[in-house]
Amino acid sequence: MFAVVVFATTACALQWTRTDLDPVLAPLSAYLRGPGGIGLRSAYYLMASALACLAWLAYNTTTTERRSMLPSALFLVAAMALPVVALTVLYEHTPQEDLARLIHGEAAQTTFLCLVTGMVLLSMRLRRNEHTHQRAGIVLAWLAFVQMWVLALWKGLPPGLTQKALIVLILLWLAWVARKLWRASRSPD
Repeated sequence: MFAVVVFATTACALQWTRTDLDPVLAPLSAYLRGPGGIGLRSAYYLMASALACLAWLAYNTTTTERRSMLPSALFLVAAMALPVVALTVLYEHTPQEDLARLIHGEAAQTTFLCLVTGMVLLSMRLRRNEHTHQRAGIVLAWLAFVQMWVLALWKGLPPGLTQKALIVLILLWLAWVARKLWRASRSPD
């Protein structure tokens, strides 16, 4: 939950303080360099560590008959790809800029795809758990899944707005799952 709050606060603050970027057109990665960029990169690193923790918690807090390594593996891949997204922007205006831009794009797509697919899979598993049976997580996960494909396939929409809508859905789901897994882990059974 701490990582979600830090990430959301940092990203929102940069949306209002960076007047050199259009928040509707500029994707969040544009804010990784320039004023405040180090703060957002730090938030990316914190979120990556939170996703690694989620990978572990997702496996260990689900009941044995509903346990699966796949959502955890997907969260772990997202956790490893997210810092790459943050680091590659530092190679702008260097001889490695083109390669860094390619790696940045692939790492960002990998992060979104693994994270959102893991969200859907874990939500479906948690749905049947007596401590986490609320449907909010499933709805958020599926909305994020649809939004991810809108971002990928519908090129006529403003890229910054569609990407940030996806990020908001992901952050809402992460807050939901953090609360649910915390409650489940505190349960005596």
